[in-house]
Amino acid sequence: MTKILDRIFRSPFTKFIISITIFILVVWTLKDWFNEKITANLTVDITSFDNLTFWLSGGLALVGFLFIFYKIILKLYNPSSFLMRLLGFTVVVYLLLRFTSYRNGWFFIDFGDTGLKYVDLLGLLLVWFFIGFLDGLLWRKYGIPKINYEITPFTADDPILNLEDDQLGYKDRAKSIIELLSQSNFKKSFTIGIVGPWGNGKSSLIELMERQIEEEPLQQTLHLKFLPYLNHSESEIISEFFTQLSGEISNYNGELADFIVEYSDKLLKLYKNKNIKEFFARRVSREYSENTSIGTYRKINRVLEKLNKRFIVFIDDLDRLSSKEVLQVLKLVRNTANFRNFIFVIALDKDYVLNTLVSNNDISDHTFVDKFFQLEVYLPEIDKLQLKEDFITQLENSGLQGKTEFIESVSKSIYQTNNLFDDYISNHRGAKRLVNQLVFDYEMLPDELDTNDFLNFTYLKMSFPSAIKFLNNNWQEILPYNPDSKLRELEDSGDGSDDLDKDLFKLIHRTRLFSGNSRFNPKLNDYRITSELKKEETSLKSSTLSNHQNDLLGKTLIVLFGKENKNPKHTSIKFGNNLRKLLQQKITANDLTNLEFQSIINEGDSFESLRRAVDAGKVEDIIDRITFYSPENSDEIKNIISLLLYIFNDAETMGAHSIHVLQILSDFIKSVVSENNEDNKNENLWKFIKTEFLDEDYKSFKKLEFLTFLSENRIRLDFTEWGILEEDLKELSLVIYKSFLDEKNGQLWEITDYTFYHAYHKVSKFHNAENINPLVIDFWENNDIKILCAQMVENETWTIRMLKTSDHAATIFESKQKYKDFVFDKLRDVTDAGLIEYKKFLNLESFTKFYTYIRFDFLHFKEIKQKLEAIKTNNRLSRDEYVNIVEIYVQSFEEEIYKSTFTNVTVNKFPSLVSNNYYENDGEYFTKIRVTTTDIHNTVPNLLKHYRDTIQNSKDYTLNLKKKEILRDEETVLKVLSVQPNDYSE
Repeated sequence: MTKILDRIFRSPFTKFIISITIFILVVWTLKDWFNEKITANLTVDITSFDNLTFWLSGGLALVGFLFIFYKIILKLYNPSSFLMRLLGFTVVVYLLLRFTSYRNGWFFIDFGDTGLKYVDLLGLLLVWFFIGFLDGLLWRKYGIPKINYEITPFTADDPILNLEDDQLGYKDRAKSIIELLSQSNFKKSFTIGIVGPWGNGKSSLIELMERQIEEEPLQQTLHLKFLPYLNHSESEIISEFFTQLSGEISNYNGELADFIVEYSDKLLKLYKNKNIKEFFARRVSREYSENTSIGTYRKINRVLEKLNKRFIVFIDDLDRLSSKEVLQVLKLVRNTANFRNFIFVIALDKDYVLNTLVSNNDISDHTFVDKFFQLEVYLPEIDKLQLKEDFITQLENSGLQGKTEFIESVSKSIYQTNNLFDDYISNHRGAKRLVNQLVFDYEMLPDELDTNDFLNFTYLKMSFPSAIKFLNNNWQEILPYNPDSKLRELEDSGDGSDDLDKDLFKLIHRTRLFSGNSRFNPKLNDYRITSELKKEETSLKSSTLSNHQNDLLGKTLIVLFGKENKNPKHTSIKFGNNLRKLLQQKITANDLTNLEFQSIINEGDSFESLRRAVDAGKVEDIIDRITFYSPENSDEIKNIISLLLYIFNDAETMGAHSIHVLQILSDFIKSVVSENNEDNKNENLWKFIKTEFLDEDYKSFKKLEFLTFLSENRIRLDFTEWGILEEDLKELSLVIYKSFLDEKNGQLWEITDYTFYHAYHKVSKFHNAENINPLVIDFWENNDIKILCAQMVENETWTIRMLKTSDHAATIFESKQKYKDFVFDKLRDVTDAGLIEYKKFLNLESFTKFYTYIRFDFLHFKEIKQKLEAIKTNNRLSRDEYVNIVEIYVQSFEEEIYKSTFTNVTVNKFPSLVSNNYYENDGEYFTKIRVTTTDIHNTVPNLLKHYRDTIQNSKDYTLNLKKKEILRDEETVLKVLSVQPNDYSE
């Protein structure tokens, strides 16, 4: 009966009904006062609604209807309790005012001729809201498909919630503890520690104890669960504990609840002021008043004695806290909350807590923690055989349901002596993590991989992620290729091998899997990398690992990559492709299978399988596999080299990067050459490359790129491993460059194709300009130079209005002036408008001695316009600051006249002036005036008048504005040669 009444009077709905009832009684009792206030302050005259049209108010109501439909009905929004209470009060007020005689002296205004009042729009909205809310409530309860939580791919790491899930047999233990507590009575607090390592079921035991109390309530006993890790500071732990305690006690004793809150406030003040001398004083004198914290503490204990109730407080996951927070909880249970008949049940990993406190210098020795517990309940170590059986059961019920073959293989593997399940998995929490990891990693499994290797690698990955990163970055050094086994294995330390052969016991220790408890116990000193784990400093060892963890790390590396791993080659983790797959952890829907890869590297020079894989977007997968692949024989070596060169020749088209392919090729050759003991291996390798690639019908440009890569990396690559010297590369590069020019002969390639110039730079790594420039000039003598002219135009950064001739022109033709002479000679009789325009550009640029960018707009040269438009698009040049700049070129035929062009030419005289530059070029005088487009049509006449006025005093000069000239005796002495852009020439 008590339970039923507790549920009724603690129900939020009951509280809501009571609050509404009280509200109605208050409003009805004081209706005259409310009516007076409403009439005076809230009612309005009917004329106030003259401007509020029927359609406007109706439209607003319609918007409200639509919003409620969208939010409450479509989105199934669940309103907060505050909003529901507010709406409930609104409904009550609406009903009182609208449908009772409550109001006096005022009335509601009609909503047109509808028979409704304006206030009814609110009422309709409220009705619509509650209809939508009830509809959503029913839909959430009956309409939405229920999630089947029994079928889930992953296994949750939650404490047990009912007795049926008690796999550890803690039910009886929980019942025994509760029975003993039911017979206990303490003058002060009593603390029980539930002690056990991580994942050993401490939380489950506490859950079972709570269930036991709920199902069979103890007389005069209250219980609550406090989770200190939900708080973020020591003071919050105190505040939250007493707030929760007060809330629970308030249901039985309001006075005691008030004392608890008062006590908590004083404690927080003491904590804040760091002055707790009063609280922890040894003697309590009469000077202490009832208003002090110690006085409040005594009042609490007196009330508790009268109340005659037992309080059980469960505190879980103490090992989730920082060292300071741990100390705060311990002080809480033994000092600040040391109340009569308070029983604290605390779950903790004692070793972890002690190590944390000691490492942070918070305590001096391990006995400190013992003072806080009067009883410690140690949870036994979980039986390994039972743990393995439970693990397999969980695996069968996980997302791997139906993967019978894999689960059977896992089941067999975990019982093998060279499987490290016992070393890594010690409780159900670890087993669940392993299940989830296997579910996630299953799709990434290589085609054929030994399950035992996979499990041991998974243990390593879960516990030592830094070791996986180290392996991924240094696998070639840590796991060198063993030419005898054709696998990648740990390198022997070479330490004491002679003694080992003489010592039978050591020999057995090295080659057998043995120990008293059937665990794998190899000798770390047998291998170079694992022997380093014994040293103080090593690249693999982490300073945060204990000695035991370092030994486990070494043992795992040996069981995976040592000679003790006898798995067949193609299934072993030591097999290059399997290792690559596990280290890279790639998940691809269209992954390259081992069968496909073997077909690609063994098909010879037809490359049909490769082309199919490329079409399927697998080229990067192929390259990655080659990175980890260990070839079986010389035929496979040659096939892989041919394969990489074939990909390199068309890398960009295939979706690969040329430099990446070359790096993979060089690393592959370096590894296989060092592993191959054949005579003349270097010479034979280069002959093969020359025959298969350099002498074949591949792109000459890619051949040059290949030779350049070798030359630029000659120190890293070491040419002795390739069987080719620098002198040979030099000679070969010139032959290939000539072939490249032959390929380009008679072609007019795309404006965005710069391979012609890249090829020049690559061959220039081997030859000076004297050898290659004549070849280039001869090429252009015999070809259309339109593409040459277009690609020699270079723009200034962030603009396509300021242009100049590329410095590459001077590289080829010795100088830009000689380049200009070549172009003018080649285009002597040209009629193409674009090329005529280009000659004008070169001519203007030559006036400045090719020193600077010049303002020029190409209107007819299609290729240059395409190039500049592409630059504009690629660089997102939405605004060009040079669009409003004009350049005027003036030639003076006498030095005196030339000087006049920079005499008193200032911004004061010409507000649009930007700059004024002067050039003397082989006895010719040129001036370049840069101005803005402001008043541009008056700028040229004003400049000419200024020049004339400057020299007018000495001689008689005439001005021809129409022809933009200054004359003397009908002879031109100054002339405007050009205005760019042409739009402003008139």
